[in-house]
Amino acid sequence: MKRQLSEIDRQRISTLACVYFMCAHCAIIDRDTERSRAGHKCSTCGKQGDAARLAFPINIHMLSDMAQQSFHATSPVDITRDDRAHNIATVLHFCTLREALINNFLITHLRAKSIPAEIIERLLDDNKLAHQKFGQLFTSVVGDKWDKAIITASKHDGQDYRSASDLMKRASEIRNRFLHDGNVWGVDRNFAKECVDALGTILCMFVALHNVYTHFLTTSIDGH
Repeated sequence: MKRQLSEIDRQRISTLACVYFMCAHCAIIDRDTERSRAGHKCSTCGKQGDAARLAFPINIHMLSDMAQQSFHATSPVDITRDDRAHNIATVLHFCTLREALINNFLITHLRAKSIPAEIIERLLDDNKLAHQKFGQLFTSVVGDKWDKAIITASKHDGQDYRSASDLMKRASEIRNRFLHDGNVWGVDRNFAKECVDALGTILCMFVALHNVYTHFLTTSIDGH
């Protein structure tokens, strides 16, 4: 029986969930570990690569591990002497990972459109809040609303990502109630576990979004 990610505590979760590689030529993202071998031909564009290129930056690897570490932490940091603080920390890291992923997606997509760095920076500065990035900024950059893009990504992979997207939204709402209202009752062990177990699916979802929207841009520009 396949183990859930929340059951793993002796191996960094990033070594399982974040191991994706990007072709330097066509920008397709997949799990082809042979891309680390010099001269390996991309199965999508047929061009030879000279080295592996990790698809996700280090902050995404670290945030995935931090969510895992918070979930499995045992230090008595909560005055109630239960695991509530660890559950909340898990959700906080999960939500920060969510925002890092949308940032990375938007930046990569805008760069694929050859948008100047100063304009990218300005767009992100003008849309600092997560709901802006998942809302109006995503739509203006990609051309589809987030919910439609999730359906498209689901069809592309043959996997329904809508529940993972809904989980991210629920986690964000709980995080906001905790930060703004001091509400600590919205996070129980089961919800924290759900967040950790969903990490692999959420990373896969952003890979699918990239391959549907950003990879298409790159191949169109290159004329493949």
